[in-house]
Amino acid sequence: MARRRRKPETDTEMLDYVPAEGTPGTVPDGEGGPEPGGRAARKEAKRAAKAERRAAKEEAASLPKAKGRFGVRTMGIAYEAVQSMRGRSMRTWMTAIGIALGIAATVATVGLSSTSANAIAERFDSTEATQVTVSFSDNMRDAGYAPTLESSERVRAINGVLDAGIYCAAGEERAASRTEDQDYLREVPVFGMEPGAMDAFGFVFTHGAAFDAGHVARDDRVAIMDESAARDLGFSSLEGGPMVYLDGEEYALVGIYQAPEGEAKLTGAVIVPPTPCTAADADYDAAQVFIRTDLGAADKVADTAPTAVFPEGAENLSVSKPSDLRSFRKGVENEMQALLLGLAAVSLVIGAVSVSNTALVSVMERRTEIGLRRAVGAARRAVAMQFVWESTFIGLIGGLFGTVLGVNVTAFVSLYRDWQIVFDPALFAAGPVIGAVVGVVAGVYPAWRASRIPPAVTLRA
Repeated sequence: MARRRRKPETDTEMLDYVPAEGTPGTVPDGEGGPEPGGRAARKEAKRAAKAERRAAKEEAASLPKAKGRFGVRTMGIAYEAVQSMRGRSMRTWMTAIGIALGIAATVATVGLSSTSANAIAERFDSTEATQVTVSFSDNMRDAGYAPTLESSERVRAINGVLDAGIYCAAGEERAASRTEDQDYLREVPVFGMEPGAMDAFGFVFTHGAAFDAGHVARDDRVAIMDESAARDLGFSSLEGGPMVYLDGEEYALVGIYQAPEGEAKLTGAVIVPPTPCTAADADYDAAQVFIRTDLGAADKVADTAPTAVFPEGAENLSVSKPSDLRSFRKGVENEMQALLLGLAAVSLVIGAVSVSNTALVSVMERRTEIGLRRAVGAARRAVAMQFVWESTFIGLIGGLFGTVLGVNVTAFVSLYRDWQIVFDPALFAAGPVIGAVVGVVAGVYPAWRASRIPPAVTLRA
């Protein structure tokens, strides 16, 4: 009895399996079955298949990875976006201008806020931070205590003091006139003041000059007048040695000054020698010594000046010195920057809406083109990415030009205002990046709309 062969169970065994002669389901050689040498042919086919698979693996290994293919595909979409923008150059530039204006507003806002904050800080430092005032009380005046000319001399000798002098204000305004008959009167504030105090306040004279220490020592009846009061009283010049009358008392007008900036009390005033201050005149307020110091020396001078002014009772004097303005200044800077950045944000939103609107209109105009691309096999993602790239490039272009424009605006305003330019270099990179981000955000919805256009649109068109 013939022994039956085991049926192959694997593909390899199947290739090597040769049914025995006479096995059911087989055909003898020469009757349509395998030809002689069939086993060798199958082995050769097996080797050829292995070689083909090996070649396919080597070819696949030589191809770029999936990530690389994605990068090539992305670059192709970006290239198509650039070509599309070139074909619509006028619309591209007009849309980029909207982004550029928003970025320029942002850059200029940040630059000008930093520059103006620095200017404010310098102004604080150069005025409030250099003023010290030592004051006598009304009780001391009533008791006959007042500073002397030697007091101001001692104060001026303190290290860090630039100028110092005595001054006091009349309790009530006086009637001023240019004629003895007092044909025309004007009520003016009157101050007794030492020449050193005028220097400390920073008086600027338009006509004549201040009275000097000799006038003060001799107690001459001389006066100087603010230009607004002089104009009202008809003093256009000092030719002929004009006289001014205060409550009928005659004073020679030797100078016309321009009120110092920030000293409103001296506007429209008449200044006479400091005799009422040093004499503790009851018609005048208690005397004060006004001191201008070097920057950073105010605290030291404030500690030393009372002893120099009135050694007998320095503890009875009050001292006014600059307060710490750092927190106040920081608050001003933050509020100003927040306000200006809010305005810049509005400009950016307007630019983004402009880009989005333009991209959406472009989608509607290019429905046939988009449908044709979809019909020939373009994926929705590819169509959407093209519009995102277009809006990104537009935003980037607008960001570049807007940054240049914003920097130039900041420089022009700073030079015009004579401010020191304070500009963060990070803004040079931030401007284009912000523009690109605005472009991406603005292009998302139009890109989504473009990807939803069906290929049948081309056939309907």
